[in-house]
Amino acid sequence: MPRYERKPIGLSLRLGGLALLVLASLAARMLRTRATAGAIDYDATAWLLAAITFLCSSTGAAFLFTGPHLFAPVRIAKRWRRRGD
Repeated sequence: MPRYERKPIGLSLRLGGLALLVLASLAARMLRTRATAGAIDYDATAWLLAAITFLCSSTGAAFLFTGPHLFAPVRIAKRWRRRGD
């Protein structure tokens, strides 16, 4: 059995995904607070908060919903393989 299929690893991935979603929510709230306080004209902090929100929410959703299956091998159709395979 591969290491990623063990129960503690799967639980850790899902909890990590949940933590990343919480972090994304906090970054989005901070960005919203800055946006409602006044205009944000190419502010580096706003760009950083937007990037943190996007990356944490994407990664967190992948970890939370797929869990250990994120690392499962995928079969590739023969026509997409290299000639030698």
